[in-house]
Amino acid sequence: MEDKAIIELFFSRSEQAITETEKKYGKLCRKISYNILKNEEDTEECINSAFQKLWSTIPPKNPEHLCGYLCTIIRNIALNVIRKGNRRNEDFYEGLSEVIPDSNTVEKMYDSNQIALYINEYLGKTSKKNRLVFTARYYYGMSVNAVAESLGMTENSVKSRLSRVRKELKAYLSERGVEV
Repeated sequence: MEDKAIIELFFSRSEQAITETEKKYGKLCRKISYNILKNEEDTEECINSAFQKLWSTIPPKNPEHLCGYLCTIIRNIALNVIRKGNRRNEDFYEGLSEVIPDSNTVEKMYDSNQIALYINEYLGKTSKKNRLVFTARYYYGMSVNAVAESLGMTENSVKSRLSRVRKELKAYLSERGVEV
C-alpha cells in the first residue's frame, strides 16, 4: 500500500492504518530500534510506542514522507529509552562524543537544536557516499560491518570514511562556534 493511502487511513481513524504501517515498515522499525537498544524487549516496546505516537499525531500532522516520519519517531523513542535508563549503547555513540558536545542540561537544548541544524547543513554539503555512511551509522545505528555490507565497502573503508567525516564535521561545527 502506498504511504498516501496509509495516511488517509490514519485520517479516517481506521485501525487498518497501523496494520498497513506494520506490514510496510515493521522490519525497518525493528532494525532501527534494535540497532540502538540491543534488546528485543525494549525494541518491541519502542515499536509499540512509535505506532501509538503515529496514531496520536496523524492527524493533525500530515507527513510528506511516512517512512522518514516513522523512522524519526522510532529513533527518538529508542534514544529516550537509553537516556531514561541512564545507559548508553557505546557502539552506537562511538566517535560522536569527540564531535558533538553532551547536552544533558536544559539550557543546552537550544544549542542542541542549533547543532542538529548545522549537522544537517554539513551533510547537505558533503558527498552522497559520506552522507550515506554517516546516516547509516549514526542515524540508523547500523554497525560498521552492516554499513560496509549495505554499501559494498570494506569495514576499513567505512571506518576511515567515518573518521574523516567526524573530523570534517568537528571543523565545520567549530567554524560555527560549537565547541566540544
